[in-house]
Amino acid sequence: MRAPLETAPESCFDASVLRSIGLVLTLSVLLSGPAPASRADTWHVVRTVLLMRHGVRPPNQDPPVPAPIAADAWPAWTTRPGWLTDHGAAAIRLVATADARRFAADGLLPEHGCPAPDAVHIISDSLQRTIATGDEYAAALAPGCGLVNRHQPQGVSDPLFAEYRNSGITTEEAAQAVDSAVGPGGTTALAQQYQPELDELTRILCGEISAGCGLAGMPSGTEVDPSGAHRPKLTGALAHGSVISEVLELEYAEGKPMSDVGWGRASADDIRTVGSLHALELSIIARPRALALANAGPIADTIRTALTDGPPLTVVVGHDTEIANLGGLLGVHWSVTGYAEDEPAPGGALIFELVEAAGGNRFVRTSYRAQTLDQIRDLRTGEPERVPLTPAGCDGDVCPLDTFVTTLRG
Repeated sequence: MRAPLETAPESCFDASVLRSIGLVLTLSVLLSGPAPASRADTWHVVRTVLLMRHGVRPPNQDPPVPAPIAADAWPAWTTRPGWLTDHGAAAIRLVATADARRFAADGLLPEHGCPAPDAVHIISDSLQRTIATGDEYAAALAPGCGLVNRHQPQGVSDPLFAEYRNSGITTEEAAQAVDSAVGPGGTTALAQQYQPELDELTRILCGEISAGCGLAGMPSGTEVDPSGAHRPKLTGALAHGSVISEVLELEYAEGKPMSDVGWGRASADDIRTVGSLHALELSIIARPRALALANAGPIADTIRTALTDGPPLTVVVGHDTEIANLGGLLGVHWSVTGYAEDEPAPGGALIFELVEAAGGNRFVRTSYRAQTLDQIRDLRTGEPERVPLTPAGCDGDVCPLDTFVTTLRG
């Protein structure tokens, strides 16, 4: 066994030995080149763009699925269907406060006082939940500064967020994209693959009732709206499973007593497990490239423009569909504590940072940022989770600007 270095006599390290060591180190540096400086030391953030989902809301309709599917009445909400809840607003304020700390550290926001006029653009879709989310985020991002949340009047369609409007996609092209995402076995094979999750939902929905409720034996399918929108959708068990799994997630995130989360029959682990049904639906109707461009092409254009010629900070507040659209365009995937893989969390955001190296070259750094499900439920302060993402064609989460723009353009 080699003796520990500290036991060697000092006389071994005479001047000639030290000079030899120095010569070897010098030659090593000359041959290999200088060690690269860390990005934190040499890069700075020029601009940041967020595409964020709205915060916690009740189901968009009551009941969320046809009544016979559930054995009992659905737990009540005090907020109107589809509107941002007070609890959801509080969670958005927390994540905005955490984001503000990071933006200040990056030099996008001042450490003290208000940002310069027009230094922050916040753009929201015209539904109540997105407008309210943008308002809450703006108020907490820079308290007392009166940041403006730009949006159309509530209920007036905004061309930036209008689904499948003027995209040029045909019914046949949309159907082909859906069929490719579903796979050669069709929705029958897909439903068989997800049978454990569907069975788990039936247990939660029905409790001890063994007939007349749940998703057992219900077929699944796909449809494409033949009108001008050409919007695709799932039908049957997989479609209902997606809706129900999201409702369970929202009940838990809202902080409802566990006796009201899935009628007391759903745990946090159950919610993550069945949440894969919602992520599955988005992988079929939102992530395929043709559908992503048809639905979110204007948002992709907005992100590109904001990165290359926008203010220091741009925040776009939309929906889970647009998050999945951009995820599909870029070929990125994420996992956040409490959620299924690729699930767009309430208040979660895709983040695109334009960063500049010491030599002037510019890159885009991509990540996904979200509060964990328990952070939202318990309204915990602290940093949200941040997942580095590698867009298609890029080497890691930092991508040359031109490459990123090409990937996003489609």
